[in-house]
Amino acid sequence: MAAQDDLREREMCRLIGLRRGEGRSNVDAFLDFEISGETYSSPVELKSTTTHSVSTARDVGPSHIEKWRSRIWVFGFYDSTGITLQRILTLGPSQMEPWIRKIERYIAPDFAIGERAANRLDMQDLHIICGEKPQYDLDDAISLHKRQWTKDQYLAEMDIPNAYTPEKFLQILKLRALYLNQRGSTLNNPHIPGSFFSSFLADVIDAANTSATEIALLTQTRIRQITLNDENLRRTK
Repeated sequence: MAAQDDLREREMCRLIGLRRGEGRSNVDAFLDFEISGETYSSPVELKSTTTHSVSTARDVGPSHIEKWRSRIWVFGFYDSTGITLQRILTLGPSQMEPWIRKIERYIAPDFAIGERAANRLDMQDLHIICGEKPQYDLDDAISLHKRQWTKDQYLAEMDIPNAYTPEKFLQILKLRALYLNQRGSTLNNPHIPGSFFSSFLADVIDAANTSATEIALLTQTRIRQITLNDENLRRTK
């Protein structure tokens, strides 16, 4: 299913005339445009569905909430075969905010619990979990934090030559505890219900009865309007 979603979203990207996000940009696509000598790259979150609701992401946490609030969302509604695009809807962060805020409220207590629990760890906890040592080495850190960091990150965190003081290692332990708590607090693939989109019927493009050229023009115009009206989205290259 994920592969089919990716194919549909690539098709949407080509149809609208977007630039695909590359590498670790964490952005599905961009619309590049210039107005009054200013160049913009509007970040776009692409979503496709063959039903009325839209799936979002696995293990949703605060980083997803932050990302979603900085994206323009373009939804492609396909027929049941997943082949024929029927409708396109483009929404800005302010229009998505009621749904985003609902998800944020749902996960916030669990993340707050995890953060407070991690911050309460002390030296006694460090000694119980990692052993009492005058200093901790790279192997100790990797054993605790595992693959969360690259080797360069582990080395950068050392606060004494080739090692960590107990005080520093306690901070690393807290980060590990926070990570573990957050993994258990994430919300798996919250869907945007079909009822949410009923408020935006006037903005829907009937893709089945609209030429590809007009779809691209209408959607790009909408993305530009949202960008220019949203202070957080107005970013020059």
